[in-house]
Amino acid sequence: MPLLLTKLILMPLVMALVTLAGRRWGNKVGGVIASMPWIAGPILLFFILEQGKDFGIRAVPGILTGVLSLVGFCLSYAWLSRRFRWWLTLPIAYVVYVLVAQVFTHIHLNLLVVYGLILVCVALALWGFPVPTNQSVPPRQLPYDLIIRMVVATLFMLTITALASLLGPTWSGILTPFPIITSILAVFSHVGQSSNGAIVSLRGIVTGLFGFTTFLFLQAFFLREFSVALSFGLALCINAVINLVAVRVW
Repeated sequence: MPLLLTKLILMPLVMALVTLAGRRWGNKVGGVIASMPWIAGPILLFFILEQGKDFGIRAVPGILTGVLSLVGFCLSYAWLSRRFRWWLTLPIAYVVYVLVAQVFTHIHLNLLVVYGLILVCVALALWGFPVPTNQSVPPRQLPYDLIIRMVVATLFMLTITALASLLGPTWSGILTPFPIITSILAVFSHVGQSSNGAIVSLRGIVTGLFGFTTFLFLQAFFLREFSVALSFGLALCINAVINLVAVRVW
């Protein structure tokens, strides 16, 4: 019961904070903030608390594979949003996510190689991102959007952690960075600010993946040596520093 209560409290709070930060500082900064391990971190933590630390460590390679899929999702959604509405763009981008995940589940690479590959893919994705047009669209905020975001994020958290024992560490890991916050930000930006809003938000998220990937990569080593709290705390600080640098560079 305490774990369930924690999930029910944590996820709506995280989603609300990310949404309000985006409204306060803009889509790009909001995207970078959203890329922090707000969902992947707690899901990994719940894996450890419910399935054991070894399960969490073994889930890290799968989570990193999921980051590659997340890059594919963001890039495909950004390009497709210029031509299609959200209800067609979103499922196609989800298909891209799953296809990339399927490919890399059959390719067994060293953890360090996967980490380097992700960093290269993130840099290439940023280089290949579409440029927002000069067309100005008055922002439009949907009714109850904050509540919808909070409910969806919470349901996803509950579903993934509940299925962890059935899916095993690999697919549980792959689904951990599933673009739930990313989807919510992309769709609401797309609807409220046209494709320009979605592109800027998604570019911010991809920029933040340098730090997010490093956070996950470090867990494979920190969790073996330190407590869960110290492992997460150290990696989160490193994640934040990398994000600050990445925002200035990209």
